[in-house]
Amino acid sequence: MIDLRENSLCRLGFIYQAEIVGPDGKVLVSGPPVRNIIPQQGIDHIAGLIKGTTAPISAWYIGVGEADYVPTSATKAADLPTLVAESVAYSETTRPLWDNEYDGVGTLSNAGLRAEYTFTADKRLRTGFIVSDATRGSASGVLLSIVRFDSPYDVPAGSTFRLGASIALLSV
Repeated sequence: MIDLRENSLCRLGFIYQAEIVGPDGKVLVSGPPVRNIIPQQGIDHIAGLIKGTTAPISAWYIGVGEADYVPTSATKAADLPTLVAESVAYSETTRPLWDNEYDGVGTLSNAGLRAEYTFTADKRLRTGFIVSDATRGSASGVLLSIVRFDSPYDVPAGSTFRLGASIALLSV
């Protein structure tokens, strides 16, 4: 039997892209696309959906983290407040919705309506993630995806951090 984990054509993951917008509406930083990992918790959820043993989750949310942490396949939603140090220094009352659209061909993306955070304090962001719980700082839910940015983003207070996440479901 072929070990599909070693076949790069079968790898599945999200691509994140971030930008910082100043209070005047001008884009201060537009970051490069960065590939994520789908941790075991997310893989187990996807496998359960395919097998029909897991209930679908109706909404997913995007969060950001401050810690100098390198995500692994063992990272879970329970790690978000501690190891990832989820940032909650923004004015929105919940984690933003991953408001994705399906293009009818194979891509789910929130590029047209990226998650936005209006920061109330200067922050350095190092990670982004997609999780099933909307509560800021929560350790609950299913962690579907997590990414460490290639370089941290220094977000000044009063600025908006925008985060897009996309996944392509392609046949090979």
